[in-house]
Amino acid sequence: MTAPQTIIKEAKSLRKQYPKRYSKWTDYVKQASAIYASKHKNKSIVSKKKATKIKISGVKKKKIVRKAVKKSATLTKVKSILKKDHVRLKHGYNLTNGNVRIGACSQMSLKHYQDICNKINNVEENIIDLKNGIKDKTKSLRYRKASKEALIEDKKYLRELKIQKTEIKKLL
Repeated sequence: MTAPQTIIKEAKSLRKQYPKRYSKWTDYVKQASAIYASKHKNKSIVSKKKATKIKISGVKKKKIVRKAVKKSATLTKVKSILKKDHVRLKHGYNLTNGNVRIGACSQMSLKHYQDICNKINNVEENIIDLKNGIKDKTKSLRYRKASKEALIEDKKYLRELKIQKTEIKKLL
């Protein structure tokens, strides 16, 4: 039997003895190779293999372009907004000194983003109030029915606001 055949045979027996020890077949083969190496004066067939490099013509590595968000009076606002909403900058962007510009996003977009976040918070609070109004049995049936309709409208509006928020986040 050749060395690879004995390693595979050992790996199969390991897999049969301990079916849940490793999740991949390659792990069983590595263990069997180590056993083979210990029995045959540290000559492991698996460890001697070298990876071959594949060369593809016409493909160049892309250079990583670092873009900077420059600092101004609104930089602290930008940082606080990003931190509050658990938003990270896109890959390749960072915060530095100068005028604020995040990718294609200007200060007006940041203001718009902040306004949308405030509207979302207000609508969520309104939804909670409407739900409580619907549950309150002391209110009239007409009031509870109107609250249900208003709740449906607010949920639609909240969904639209969240979509706008994600679109602005893409610009950040």
